[in-house]
Amino acid sequence: MKVISIWQPYASLAVHGHKVVETRGWPAPKSLIGKTIGIASTKNIQAAQRQAFKDDAFRYHFDQTGLPELVDLPHGCVLGTVQLHSCDVITEEDLEDITEAERLFGWWEVGRYAWRLRYPRPFPEPIPAKGAQGIWNWDPHVGLEEAATRKDPTWSQDRRPHLRLVE
Repeated sequence: MKVISIWQPYASLAVHGHKVVETRGWPAPKSLIGKTIGIASTKNIQAAQRQAFKDDAFRYHFDQTGLPELVDLPHGCVLGTVQLHSCDVITEEDLEDITEAERLFGWWEVGRYAWRLRYPRPFPEPIPAKGAQGIWNWDPHVGLEEAATRKDPTWSQDRRPHLRLVE
């Protein structure tokens, strides 16, 4: 399965249907339009994501989703799937038509790309995965096997992962 890594909280917002457009600086490959792709959360938290949670408007809209706090969201996991419905260059008209929540949940700028997402399906449990930048291939069985056979006795599905701040 093709997967794209997204910073948290945006990965969880997308897979739970609260973010219906992923904004990117590059267009989606035409071969993926209309296809189901996986959504992975990145392993680290950037300062920009922590800063977003300090913004009152962002916080208001995020709190409406019922999702947990940033540090409690799953990191370094494939969270679920979405259909990549379409991809368009962001125009002035797009900027006028988006909701405040969608604007806050993306990087909306004329000339960037709007990856329009449909049919979000979160997995019952996030599946640990070694991600990559861009679009990458993922075999879901490898992540399930790794989680089932992990030899680290301190690892627990209930334990919050160690997160380092990326500056």
